Amino acid sequence: MAKPASNFDDNRIHVKRQWCKGCGICTTLCENRVLLIDNRGKAVVVNPNACTGCGRCETHCPDLAISVDQPNKNNKIPVYACQAAKQSPGHGESARA
Repeated sequence: MAKPASNFDDNRIHVKRQWCKGCGICTTLCENRVLLIDNRGKAVVVNPNACTGCGRCETHCPDLAISVDQPNKNNKIPVYACQAAKQSPGHGESARA
């Protein structure tokens, strides 16, 4: 799976702690472990740079306590890169430069 070469700005994900009931859905859905439930039972952003902006936490939060900023001209957009195979299509031989 491709990894993001760059991410959004640090303040892209926000938790309204007064709305959070600590259900943990956001922490379960986040593959990058951006959010954790703290000792007060509230979601907290612990790794903002790992956020890819997918929005799963925001979409599934039953308390509407999470918001994820969408990219705009002032934010960086995740850039994915992959290395193409160095074979000619259908021939299985190395391509010549």
